[in-house]
Amino acid sequence: MDYTGILKRAWQITWRHKALWVFGFLLALFGGGWGSGGGRGFQYTFESGDQVAPGWTIALVGLVLLFVFVAVVLSIIINYLSRGALIGMVREVEETGGTSVPSGWRKGRPYILRLFGIDLLLGIPAVIVGIVLVVLGLMPLFLLAAKNEAANILAIVLTVGLMLVVVALLIVMGLVLSLLRELAFRQAVLDGKGVMSSIRDAYRLARANLKHVGAMWLLMAIVGIVSGAILIPLSLAVFAISAAPGFATYAASESPLAGIVVGILFAIPGILVLSALGGVYQAFQSAVWTLTYREL
Repeated sequence: MDYTGILKRAWQITWRHKALWVFGFLLALFGGGWGSGGGRGFQYTFESGDQVAPGWTIALVGLVLLFVFVAVVLSIIINYLSRGALIGMVREVEETGGTSVPSGWRKGRPYILRLFGIDLLLGIPAVIVGIVLVVLGLMPLFLLAAKNEAANILAIVLTVGLMLVVVALLIVMGLVLSLLRELAFRQAVLDGKGVMSSIRDAYRLARANLKHVGAMWLLMAIVGIVSGAILIPLSLAVFAISAAPGFATYAASESPLAGIVVGILFAIPGILVLSALGGVYQAFQSAVWTLTYREL
């Protein structure tokens, strides 16, 4: 397999066909997880001294939860639509020499549930196995109940040793699942297979071409490290630029809400720029694996 040729071709496709950037941008923007922050509670006191009534608090919390739910569902839809679109668009470029954003929507839309199902079928067992491994790794801590110095030392030593093994196993499992995921997605989109068939045939394909798949993963890992070395300082700069006005507003007004709002407003342009850069990388990465799959 011509690994260098695949990387060069993937970059040519990514650079020349800007329609891929649209779905890469959406994937970078909506492909991450949703986090939640903590606070002092649901009650907020305005500067006037009036407190939010319990009824309004419940309604506000309900609206926030509804918004989060809708946002999560939309992010899932856009995430998997974008993944399917990128895969189908690269094949279209290879077969016809061109592609477009409307074509990407058409190619990605039919595979949203199928790609989501592949992730569920791979992810749920992985989470269960991960939890079991961690629990087994922590079991020597029960020796601490003996309240014996020798038993305590043995418990700590065994726990550290077992957890190192667990971490290694989780890393290997994550690597295997990431490779299966990339190949299974392309089995579904490019060959029109179902969820189970995609995973089964992806495993067979990876096992039969372990050398090539492993080498490409290693190359992409190096590319990812280089990309991260560029994007991480940019991300820190965006955080600093957005945080400074937020802290200044909080210091001037003594209002946490005002500081947060100002910080978010200053962060939005930077987040969009970072997502655009990340989108180009997402498009390139998807193109690499699609070309690799076609070569295999």
